[in-house]
Amino acid sequence: MKTPPLLRPGDEVILVSPASHPKSDQWKQGVEILESWGLKVRLAPNALSHYFGFGGSDEERLSDFQLALDDPNIKAIFPIRGGYGSSRILDRLNFNTFVHHPKWIIGFSDITAILNHVAQLDIASIHGPMPHNFCQVGGDEALESLRSLLFEGKIQIEIPSEPENKLGQAEAGIVGGNLSLIVHLIGSKSLPDFAGNILLLEDVGENLYHIDRMVLQLKRAGLLDHLAGLIVGGFSDCKEAGLSVGKTVNQIILEHTAGSQYPIAFEFPSGHIAQNFPLVFGKKIKLLVNADNVQLTD
Repeated sequence: MKTPPLLRPGDEVILVSPASHPKSDQWKQGVEILESWGLKVRLAPNALSHYFGFGGSDEERLSDFQLALDDPNIKAIFPIRGGYGSSRILDRLNFNTFVHHPKWIIGFSDITAILNHVAQLDIASIHGPMPHNFCQVGGDEALESLRSLLFEGKIQIEIPSEPENKLGQAEAGIVGGNLSLIVHLIGSKSLPDFAGNILLLEDVGENLYHIDRMVLQLKRAGLLDHLAGLIVGGFSDCKEAGLSVGKTVNQIILEHTAGSQYPIAFEFPSGHIAQNFPLVFGKKIKLLVNADNVQLTD
């Protein structure tokens, strides 16, 4: 697995919109943050385009992301936000230059498709905050963690343990991300091998029976059988619907991982929440789930 070079003050980064278009000017605060880190921020030509709900047509979004992958002056790629649309351009992107000269791609939500596709190319990426949500109230610690990771390569997260956690430890790479997108990638060349890796799951706004259906699909596809560990992030605004399953998200996941021997950490600060801590996909990391706390360290 290749790890892109750390960033340095003066490096140029680019903002793109491979999924939905920015709904507000919140991304401008994200630019201010990046500039305060000493970075030069370039806005891709079509980054603010609108094509229905997308950040431009498929051709515009493809062109911008290809530019970001190929330009040797660009040291990191920041999708402005998620939404939907990244997978529509994945199969037409040319990653040849990127593979030989990797650079950081940072995002979550719909960007899950890109992160997992890149993992298939043996390039590390970062599941973490995007400029659109850099300045969420309560997200300061996660944002500082992203800065430290990009410039210093450090990651060290410690949180209190949850009663439903399964204790244990693992040392492996992280894959996964948004549950809906992971299920969407099944059967495609963008889905990495989960076996021997730590799987991250998170989602937002899904009915609980949808969560049950998707986790069950992972189970039936054999994708939960040989994990090194499981990190369950935020499942924001996921509620019972007219069709009730009578279980919480944690209970659903415990049911479908019953009999497994790997550690499981619930309520991890990752996903569609303010404290969306950055996690490196592809790079080996240590997960320790104790009775008192959960530790994730490089």
